[in-house]
Amino acid sequence: MKNIIYSLIILLSSCTANNQAQSTDQSTHKNIKHIYLTFDDGPLNGSRRINDAVLAEELPIFVMLVGEHALARPKDVRLYKENKFIGVGNHSYSHANDHYKLYYSNPKGVLKDFIKNKNALKLDNKIGRLPGRNMWRINGRSRNDVSSGIEAADLLVKNGFSLFGWDLEWAHDPHTGDPIGTAEDIFKKIEKKLNDNKTFTKSHIVLLSHDEMFRYKYEESELKKLIELLKNRGGYKISRLENYP
Repeated sequence: MKNIIYSLIILLSSCTANNQAQSTDQSTHKNIKHIYLTFDDGPLNGSRRINDAVLAEELPIFVMLVGEHALARPKDVRLYKENKFIGVGNHSYSHANDHYKLYYSNPKGVLKDFIKNKNALKLDNKIGRLPGRNMWRINGRSRNDVSSGIEAADLLVKNGFSLFGWDLEWAHDPHTGDPIGTAEDIFKKIEKKLNDNKTFTKSHIVLLSHDEMFRYKYEESELKKLIELLKNRGGYKISRLENYP
């Protein structure tokens, strides 16, 4: 009888310990802050260095490709698609030809442009980002930066697309393509945004950058440095955009 009671006590203690460990794991998981690294306008000069950096670091990113650029750089598109760490999405076929107000005055034309890009790139998803607009249409939630583009965004969603904006941009010089700010600067801004809860979704931050920012070796090194900073910071996880809540 004593042996049975003793065995029961051991079993209950083990269950309690397992439950506490599971509770701690769940609590830790809930406190994780997710970072999504996204790159627009590719493929361009810099795409191959992005691909190399991601392969070296073995962490996920998401690229939003422009069809007209892809036609000119099919090898870069193939590199992206063959890289298991890279998700590929839709940034329109024409990138509005950089005439955004005119582009968004024709919502049906925008839809046609996105469908054309999806077919040209043979994309297996409908994840996209509007050119020149920071607009969100995710899981029934939305946010707009300006009025121009709202009708087009809503029409894309009606046709099955999910649209991502961004919470923070790693800006670049529009003339030279050079990144503005170091990896450390961007890391601090990421921390502040998350700590201040100024993101579209709490504890989730989408970072925007552009392929042309990483044309040179030192720029690729800055990208790797940012990834290392995020990897080494406790409670942060670089996650796949496909898994955004």
